[in-house]
Amino acid sequence: MIILPQEIGRLATQAILYEAAVSPKPGLVDRRNAGAHKDMDVFTFLASAAALSPYFVQFAHLGMEHVNQDPKTLLRAIRKVGIEAEMAMLRATAGVNTHKGAIFSLGLICAAAGSLASADIDLEPQTIADYVSDMTMGICEREYQGVDVKQNPTKGEQIYLKYGLTGVRGEAQAGFPNVMKYSYPVLKRCLLQKQSGNISMLQAYLHLAGNVDDTNVLGRHDMEMSNYVKAETKRVLVLGGALEQKNMVLLEEMDTDFINKNISPGGCADLLAVTLFLFFLAHPLWKYKV
Repeated sequence: MIILPQEIGRLATQAILYEAAVSPKPGLVDRRNAGAHKDMDVFTFLASAAALSPYFVQFAHLGMEHVNQDPKTLLRAIRKVGIEAEMAMLRATAGVNTHKGAIFSLGLICAAAGSLASADIDLEPQTIADYVSDMTMGICEREYQGVDVKQNPTKGEQIYLKYGLTGVRGEAQAGFPNVMKYSYPVLKRCLLQKQSGNISMLQAYLHLAGNVDDTNVLGRHDMEMSNYVKAETKRVLVLGGALEQKNMVLLEEMDTDFINKNISPGGCADLLAVTLFLFFLAHPLWKYKV
């Protein structure tokens, strides 16, 4: 089935809008509060999503233009659009970084989906993840080369030097392994079992936060705090997570705790957006259940 670039872009925008709306996400911006942030709220995310929407369409267009070509050439082609998208985000948010990681990950998926759709290949999550992996092969080696002698390494580079974690680049290069292992199967199972959208998405998010060393958490804190986030999240998951209504109180208490400790698992939020986008592409006729 051929899917238009406008539809791919719309689904990418829908993914980041839904991610922002999922509540309660401890420490993160959602419909309840701004989490452990003083420079943004849910409306900042809505403004950012509106600004990014046309760029997601452009990513998909470029993917269609590069059908049956070496995926690595597509990565080079979308770089300029990615820079323009980031500038548009910053204009819309008065300089606040709401979606830098999502621009990278969802931009890659938009391009991959465009190329695959033009070749009349079904947009299955693993197929897209494999294509993104091919697109980004070697990106971590290139980006982190020589970082050990760099004068002023970025936070991401500092995390790489200290823990060997490659963040969003490594996740893409490996084909989104945390999404494929943890969040996507949970989201799909919950939604197809007719759980509500918010509960299904929140449950998928919790499986990410309970298993992933979030580079946003590490950027603000250290591995001890990352382990704390995973342990606290697993404590709720053992009790059923978002699937048990009584646990919403626990999640709200976690939110207060994370805000007080300045914890924001933003990397997992981006991976939730990836999870949602992959589901929407594979299930374009899915309808939201309240």
